[in-house]
Amino acid sequence: MDHRDLMLASSAAKPFERAGWIFELKYDGFRVLAMRSGMEMRLLSRRGNDLARWFPEIVACVRELPNVVLDGELVVLDEKGKPEFERLSRRARTRNPISIEAATRSDPAAVFAFDLLSLRGKDVRGLPLLKRKELVADVLRNSQRIRPVQYVGEQGQRLYDAASALELEGIVAKRADAPYKAGRSKDWIKICTATGREMQHRRSEAWDQ
Repeated sequence: MDHRDLMLASSAAKPFERAGWIFELKYDGFRVLAMRSGMEMRLLSRRGNDLARWFPEIVACVRELPNVVLDGELVVLDEKGKPEFERLSRRARTRNPISIEAATRSDPAAVFAFDLLSLRGKDVRGLPLLKRKELVADVLRNSQRIRPVQYVGEQGQRLYDAASALELEGIVAKRADAPYKAGRSKDWIKICTATGREMQHRRSEAWDQ
C-alpha cells in the first residue's frame, strides 16, 4: 500500500445532517499514511514523499504500534491546541539534523488518525467505516502523539458551526458503512469554513502536497 491508495473527499458548499453519516473536524496539516512493516517505518505524504526523517517523534510512536497502515493528518498545534500550518511547513523545510531534533521539542508534531487500511498484515479496507474507526481507537489507545479523530453522528450543521466559531478549516462528512476505496469518492464530503477557504491557497503551495 502507498499514497496511490488514498481515499479522497469530494466537496460541498454547505453542511448537512443525514442519517447514516458521521462528521469529523478537518485538520490543517499534511495528509499522511503512517506505516509500519516490520522494522520499516514510513510517513508517506499525498504525493508519496516520505516525511519520516523530518518528524522523528512520530516515527517513534509508529514504532510502538503493530504492523499497520493508518490514514490521518500530520499537524503542529499552537498554544491553544489548534493546528498551525506555518509551524508545520517550517518543520518540513528544515534540513539540518540538529535543527530537526530541536524542533521535536519546540514544535512537536502529532497525527490525527481518521482511518485504517491495514492492521497486523490484514487488509481492512473492505470493512465498514465505523468498524475501522473502532480498530483505530483500539490500536492507538496508548499512543502519545498519534490520536484517533473524534466524530459525531448526523449533526453536521452543529459541528460545522463549532468549527466556524473556532476558525478551524472545516468538517468532513462520511458515510458510516462505506468501505475504503482509492480515489475521489462521494462517500467522503469535505465542507470548508470561511477560514478553511483562506487556508486552501497556503496548502496548495506546501512542498509535500
